[in-house]
Amino acid sequence: MEIKKANPNNVSPPIAAYHHVTVIPKEADLIVLSGQIGNDKDGILPKDIENQFANALENIKAILESEDVDVKNIFKINFWLTETIDRTFYIEKWNEFHNGNPPATTLAYVTALANPDIKIEIEAWAAR
Repeated sequence: MEIKKANPNNVSPPIAAYHHVTVIPKEADLIVLSGQIGNDKDGILPKDIENQFANALENIKAILESEDVDVKNIFKINFWLTETIDRTFYIEKWNEFHNGNPPATTLAYVTALANPDIKIEIEAWAAR
C-alpha cells in the first residue's frame, strides 16, 4: 500500500514541514489515535512543553508499533499547544519524527487542555 503525499503547484508551498494533500488507498485500514499527551511510560508528566512534546511523539510511535504501523504511514496530525515551544527544539524533534516524510499537519494554540498541567496534545491518523 502506498500513501500519496503531495504539494500541488497550484497553491503556495507549505510554510513548514508538511504536505498539503494526502491520498489514502481505498483498501487501507485506518488507524486513529486518541490525543496523546506528554507523559512518559510510567505516567509521569514533565513540567516543560519541550519534554511533553518529545514524550507525546514517542507515545505515538509506540502505539503505531503496537499495530505494526510505521510513522511514515501517518497521513494527518494535529498539535494542540497551550504555550509556545522552543522553535529550534520543535523543528529538530518534528524532523526526526517524520524523517523527511511529513503528513498533513495542523498546529494550533489553545487556552487549555483537559488538565492544566498538560501543555500539548497530539492527534494522529495513520493507514496500513
